[in-house]
Amino acid sequence: MLETVTAPVKDHASSHVNLTWLLAETTAIQALGTSAVLIVPALAPVIAANLGVPSNYAGYQVSVVYAAAMLSSLMGGSFVAAFGPCRTGQIAMALVAAGSLLVGIPTLAGMIFGSLAIGLSYGLINPSASQLLLRHSPPARRNLFFSIKQTGVPIGGMIVGIVGVRLAVSVGWSAVLWMLAATALALMLALQPARRVLDGERTRPESFLRSSIAGFEIIRSNRSLVLFASTSFFFSAIQLCLVAFLVVLLVEDLDVGLVEAGVILAAVQVMGALGRIVWGLVADRIGSGSLVLVLLAALMAAGSAAVALIGSAAPLPIVVAIFMLLGLSAVGWNGVYLSEIAGRSPPNAAGSVTGTAMFITFAGVLFGPTLFSLAHGVLGSYIASYGLLAAFGVAGGALAIAARRASSSR
Repeated sequence: MLETVTAPVKDHASSHVNLTWLLAETTAIQALGTSAVLIVPALAPVIAANLGVPSNYAGYQVSVVYAAAMLSSLMGGSFVAAFGPCRTGQIAMALVAAGSLLVGIPTLAGMIFGSLAIGLSYGLINPSASQLLLRHSPPARRNLFFSIKQTGVPIGGMIVGIVGVRLAVSVGWSAVLWMLAATALALMLALQPARRVLDGERTRPESFLRSSIAGFEIIRSNRSLVLFASTSFFFSAIQLCLVAFLVVLLVEDLDVGLVEAGVILAAVQVMGALGRIVWGLVADRIGSGSLVLVLLAALMAAGSAAVALIGSAAPLPIVVAIFMLLGLSAVGWNGVYLSEIAGRSPPNAAGSVTGTAMFITFAGVLFGPTLFSLAHGVLGSYIASYGLLAAFGVAGGALAIAARRASSSR
């Protein structure tokens, strides 16, 4: 059982880290960070009406968040090296709190600056968590540990959908943001007692700029890392298009009721959380996360092609089953991917390399939905536009196969 397992800390032989606590801490940070990212789009109709802007402005807000996340992910390794991974997690939670408080002020300026703070926080989360999990998790269960931590993403989505929306109706949307800020501050303070142990190996980089580009240099010098990082552009594009456009696809293309469509979306998120754990276990069992990524790419491509080819004519239960398969794969790849990136990083460079890799991942989040929307404009159907996602899956799979070959040739 995880409760009984501890991991020795390098250079601190007398100190031990409780792995259950470490998993809970990194997963909670991920869940709160994700909640902060998703809360404004989820409450867009109410917030937009209050601010006097169209609800589709939520798309611009998401772009601001992920643009800031791309920037801070590049600095994530510098923060981890200078302050330690635990302190970096605390900084991320402080930014979530500040951003949520600002967004909760019903002004466009508060929305813009708050969204920037939330995005900056989101880019710091994976570099800090990757450094901690790579250092302390047992190598034989590394994929599982990374995958459990990544369940914080769908958990954050479910918190927003189940709790956040209902609280917004009962107490107002600003109050929801302030509650999120209070929770982030509480978690930040709860991390403090463990900092002495978890941040024992921090170093002061010569310069933040040099440390920030170190991840680029490491990835550029390793062909397999270049290829694996590139797969995440396509995987993240598929994931966000699936989640962002599923409800409108069901309602407009298949005449599904809004409430029923919301339930299907929630089920897809649950499948994603389950998939992250299942694929982590599979990767550890077969000893190859890269092979699992190839399999996941095939499932994404096949599922997306099935939607595009038979989605309009097949019975609804069949279509829903296909979306469950996509939830299992397109929302379930992240933990194995991050484990592969961290595992291929030089010692003490997991934070920097992960941050750089996440820059590419966030680029897929930014550009994927735009390309999908353009496809919809040309084809006139969300279902037909899934042909683009099938092509993304094929491209991601080809890159994953090339990465495996590059790894075996080293």
